[in-house]
Amino acid sequence: MKVTDVVVQKNNTQRVSVFVDNEYAFSLDGADAILMKIKPGRELTKEDIEKCNYECNYTKARDKALEILSRKSVSKKELSDKLLEKGYDEPIVNDTISELENLGYVNDEDYASLFLEHCMQKMWGRKKIRFEMKQKGIPDCIIDEKLSEFDEDDILEEIKETVISKYGNDDLSDMKTKAKITRYLASRGFDFPLIDKVIRMSKEELSDE
Repeated sequence: MKVTDVVVQKNNTQRVSVFVDNEYAFSLDGADAILMKIKPGRELTKEDIEKCNYECNYTKARDKALEILSRKSVSKKELSDKLLEKGYDEPIVNDTISELENLGYVNDEDYASLFLEHCMQKMWGRKKIRFEMKQKGIPDCIIDEKLSEFDEDDILEEIKETVISKYGNDDLSDMKTKAKITRYLASRGFDFPLIDKVIRMSKEELSDE
């Protein structure tokens, strides 16, 4: 088998894609490609390809993953996407994440718990929380478990205070004002019964002042 092309990757110019017999075979750091003399015309065996791909990439993918995790918590899918964006091949990425899962560095259940706290601080409703968790690749079973622990009534007072702060100078009985509040809270993932409840609570507090 012969190396037919070595192409600098678009998403990561520090890495190159190696083509063998005109088909993509593996990726490498550019420096490793030079050190290993991977260039067009070089003959490679299947074992050479496997060795290049695994030995040169696995440790670096793991180090990159740990670097990402040291900066912020991410879900399994987010970490996978980031490594793929960096140019690591899918089998390397899968092995890397499996190791980090076994070591406890990647745990979607723990991540979902932290993310739920974040969502509560941002005063998001169940619909938005579910949507955002699904975007992050959290399994449905974990989403359901975490949302079962979340009661929107726990943040009802905070929601009411936000509505009063934003719309307290307006007439909350006015249909246009109510429509603005409804759109605002719906965009944050709250359903209409809770929105009506918040508007009533806000009106009552303002009328008592």
